[in-house]
Amino acid sequence: MDIKEKFLSAVKGFSLPGGVLIALSGGADSVCLLDLFVTAKNEGLFQSKIAAAHLNHCLRGSEADRDEEFCKKLCENYGIEFHFTQVDVNALAEKSGKGVEEAARSARYEFLQSILDKDSELSCIATAHNKGDMCETMLLNLARGTSIDGLCSIPKRRGDIIRPLLGVSRSEILAYNNDKGLRFVTDSTNLDAKYSRNRVRLNVLPEFKALYDGYEENFERTARLLRRDADYLSSEADRLYELTVENGVLYTKKAQNFHLSMLSRIIKNLYNYHGFKDISEAYIDALCQKIQCGSENFTLSMHGCSAVCERGLLTFAKELPKAADFCFDIKVGESVTLPSGLTVFLSLEKSDGAYPLKASALGEKLTLRSRRDGDTVTVFKKTHKIKRIISDKKLSAMEKAKLFFLCSGEEIIYSNIPVTADKAFVRKGENDCIFITVKD
Repeated sequence: MDIKEKFLSAVKGFSLPGGVLIALSGGADSVCLLDLFVTAKNEGLFQSKIAAAHLNHCLRGSEADRDEEFCKKLCENYGIEFHFTQVDVNALAEKSGKGVEEAARSARYEFLQSILDKDSELSCIATAHNKGDMCETMLLNLARGTSIDGLCSIPKRRGDIIRPLLGVSRSEILAYNNDKGLRFVTDSTNLDAKYSRNRVRLNVLPEFKALYDGYEENFERTARLLRRDADYLSSEADRLYELTVENGVLYTKKAQNFHLSMLSRIIKNLYNYHGFKDISEAYIDALCQKIQCGSENFTLSMHGCSAVCERGLLTFAKELPKAADFCFDIKVGESVTLPSGLTVFLSLEKSDGAYPLKASALGEKLTLRSRRDGDTVTVFKKTHKIKRIISDKKLSAMEKAKLFFLCSGEEIIYSNIPVTADKAFVRKGENDCIFITVKD
């Protein structure tokens, strides 16, 4: 098939319900893609709206402005809608802590998505990635270390993004542009070897071509075969996910004996469900090991989020609640709001939800404080370690974060574990009471 046939076959396979927004840099690839879409529309082979968008990264001074103006005029000549904006990517990279390449990519896709979200006639974003881009991505992922998904390289479609030229080589694109007399601009930074992708394109791929002239087709076939297997694994993992996850919580006992291939994918899906991205393989491996060993209570932290498993129920949280250290004086008739947000009130009068304590057990010096190492309480004439009581009651992380201890002097007389010391316990018929009320 020639390039036009490959393009039309790809577009047909996407079954697009509406128009397309083309990511237009002004380079040879995106100009080719734009012309293919416009030609298809003119020939009645594509019925929906075509628009284009260009983001000026402000990285190349007057050259970047030249590219923006070129794209604008090109779209005017084609008679299609053109969107453009400028973003200082260097400043964005510095502010976000990302590399320049990553910051530029994020800004570009955010801009494209914003246009798509506003225009109901557009159904997807089309980028001009080709076989060469696919080879570069596969090699970069391999060098960084990756799973089968990374070796699948660039997918033909991911969400709202389609890539109709992924089965087309760079030489085919240049030949098409030459045959049709299409002008395009050249980004001078494409020759700068300080960028990792450029180094692969300029130095590595020519060596592959020297060894195997058909290396692009071989890479493409490998990616296609890997994608076939990866798709099956993903569908099977999705099926098992439905059986083991409910409302964002994984029942680890049900998944304990799953193959690591399935369990790791289920964990990744759960991680994404909670709004997190880019989970490391080391983190997945550690979680799999915990689950397969039968651990039911554990916490693993990573980059601002935590995996929290309590009684065999695993979920992810942005921040693991931590109990703040505190100590507040309190008197009968007063209330104290704790760092956890709980409000504790002592009163002589009973109210809804109030718990009675023996008044004679409350000395003059009353405090509400957080847990301390070595804390104990006397219950049923035996001294118990608070740490052991908490463990036995299997409190969640959130419950632990809200614990407080009412003390008379240094002695614990009540805690919302809940536990009440013998000396403060009110027996039936006793009226010597002070009431403690806790509100969230």
